[in-house]
Amino acid sequence: MVTLGIGSYSAFHTQSAELSEVNSSLDFVAQAAEDNQEQSIGAALFAIEQLTLNATLTLLTQEGQETLVRESTLIYEGAPAQDVIEKAATRPISISAADPYQMRTVRLDDDGFIVIARSTKAITEHFEANIRALALFTFFVDVIAGLLLFFFFRRINRRDESASLARMQEFLGDASHELRTPLTVIKGYVEMLSKKQLASAQDQDRAFNRVGSEINRMENLIQDLLLLAELGESGSRDIEKMDVSELLSAHGTDFTTLNPGRTVVLKIENDLSVVASRDYLSRFIQNAFTNIMRHTSADAAVTITGTRSGKYVLIMIEDAGKGLPESAYAENIRSLNRFDKSRSRENGGSGLGMSIMSAVIEKLNGTFSLRKSALGGLAVVVSLPFAKD
Repeated sequence: MVTLGIGSYSAFHTQSAELSEVNSSLDFVAQAAEDNQEQSIGAALFAIEQLTLNATLTLLTQEGQETLVRESTLIYEGAPAQDVIEKAATRPISISAADPYQMRTVRLDDDGFIVIARSTKAITEHFEANIRALALFTFFVDVIAGLLLFFFFRRINRRDESASLARMQEFLGDASHELRTPLTVIKGYVEMLSKKQLASAQDQDRAFNRVGSEINRMENLIQDLLLLAELGESGSRDIEKMDVSELLSAHGTDFTTLNPGRTVVLKIENDLSVVASRDYLSRFIQNAFTNIMRHTSADAAVTITGTRSGKYVLIMIEDAGKGLPESAYAENIRSLNRFDKSRSRENGGSGLGMSIMSAVIEKLNGTFSLRKSALGGLAVVVSLPFAKD
């Protein structure tokens, strides 16, 4: 489009300049005839010779009879309609014909006219040649640009596919490792129970409890994997305009009730509306609180903030725990990313909490980041577009 626009402007500008040169010469001849009314034809002929113009000059009477005074290479087919002749007395007029030309007339005292005409066929042919050349050039440029874009996007797609495959392989490795560990424990205890190697009731109860806890751990991991798969699909759950203030306050109140040993501060503004899925946003908040309960002491303080910042709603959940390794704050949170792979085994989680939180906010067209909390631990920060009425 840029090439076509610049080329078209150049072609039309060249044509306009050439027509302006023709019109200026016609005005010069007409002015010479008007300034010498007694010898207007002679003055017009002298002006034509002075400028060495390839121009046709005719004398048109009131009755419409036309006499050729000077001939040129123009294939002149006779004077046009009377109204066109009248208009040409004030300015040059373009005449469309087999041999197009510009015409200027001079009114005589006897109500006749001097007709001055110059062919513009060469200008038209030049313009058409420029347009054809422009079209051909644009075609080749577009073909080359299209090929370059094709190879560029194919390379980008391959790179994205490679990165996606690498992340998927990492994810599958982590998931298989997480699943293998509880399966090994379950298999070991089941085998010992089947061979009656655990004779005492106390040992059997401990084995059954261990098997049950590992089964729960596998269930949590599978649920998290299914949620990540759902978030990765193009579809989404019901999207609606919702009050974040109400949702955040409800979850914050529940968290306060279930954690009586913590100091929980709620700093939530009213009427914070976003367009989102209530299920997804609830899962995000629940995951944030679950991470706090798993990875901080029972008396670690928590601050829950909800505020409006320009065109966005800002949600921040801070704790007074140990936080994350320094390198984690500089990392881009991506799906399937885990900052500390041992934490899931120590606390019974799937280890995919951050991945789920990141995927949820990405699905809601928001941004998700991790910062150091003013309380000394971790601050989970989310920004979502504010929904106007």
